[in-house]
Amino acid sequence: MLDTRKIGSYISKLRKERDWTQMEMADRLNVSHQAVSKWERGESMPDLGTLMNIGQEFGVSVDELMNGGAGQDDTVYVHNLGRIMKGFSEERREEVAEMINTGEAEMDELIEVAPLLKASELAAVTEKVDKSLFNQDMILRLAPFVETETLDQLVLEAAQESVEIELIGKLAPFISNDALGKLLDKAVTDGVDFDAVVRLAPFVQRESLDRLALQAMEDGIGLDLIGKLAPFVSREALGKLLDKAVADNLDYDAVIKLAPFIGRERVDKLIERAVTEDLEWTFVVRLAPFCSRSMLNRLAEQVKEGELDSNRLISLAPFIDREVLSRIVDRMEMSKFEPEAIAGLAPFVDKGTLSKWIQRLLVK
Repeated sequence: MLDTRKIGSYISKLRKERDWTQMEMADRLNVSHQAVSKWERGESMPDLGTLMNIGQEFGVSVDELMNGGAGQDDTVYVHNLGRIMKGFSEERREEVAEMINTGEAEMDELIEVAPLLKASELAAVTEKVDKSLFNQDMILRLAPFVETETLDQLVLEAAQESVEIELIGKLAPFISNDALGKLLDKAVTDGVDFDAVVRLAPFVQRESLDRLALQAMEDGIGLDLIGKLAPFVSREALGKLLDKAVADNLDYDAVIKLAPFIGRERVDKLIERAVTEDLEWTFVVRLAPFCSRSMLNRLAEQVKEGELDSNRLISLAPFIDREVLSRIVDRMEMSKFEPEAIAGLAPFVDKGTLSKWIQRLLVK
């Protein structure tokens, strides 16, 4: 492994031997003096072109630079790194790929120099390297440096037999949405933990998530779990999920979690169905922010005596018309109301209605 501190120390030594300031060296190399300072502290490495320029400026080989000043007795590993980088600098990329394919150099050595290369340079070599030499760990290490198209090919090739969801998560920021969708399709088919899929949702195209969500429903995964994908899937897909859930056995708790994402019209239909199944008013109150005012007005008018206490009415008040609220309270026994309840309803009625309620409260 390259020792950036050792390399930086050697660059500093070469500069001081010439009695140059960091600014003077930066001017000669056409870089900032901050870059020179970071190299010498071992915080970063020069890119390939700059590394070659440093070698020419001080009359040293790339091998010697990368080995921090060692002479010709440097290790095979560092020597190979130097050969690989020289091959890149002289645009002999096929030779670099051949070195790796024949075993003259290791994949680890290519990965080691990847941060020093342009993405296009690295892609030109990786495309010619035998794909069987790439394992998933190597691909992950290359991911930040390889062009997306090249990385997609490597990932999909390596994932033909199996793919770990943890690996997909680590690759997600670097591969295309299309490739990520294909990996997730395979992961779900292989029986991956659905919670892991949910964690990757922000990186995945909506079409892929729609397909995954619908497949998960077919595979018997509960609506409560699939619902975690709701912020990322289409309204159309959510509608299909709910249609199937309704046809099977409607889980009202799961529906409430989906309500912000499915649209008022569909929430209205769900409430209508729930009414026919003698729903509890707590369900209506919880869905109130997401259904239409006309639906709530109609339901509130139809509520049976004793089913709507003052606390539930206060929860429902912001979502129904003033006239409807007034009529409901008028037909309820004022003895069921505490002053705090009237105060809770006060912001949602006119002054005349509030005055009438207070008078009734005083004489109860």
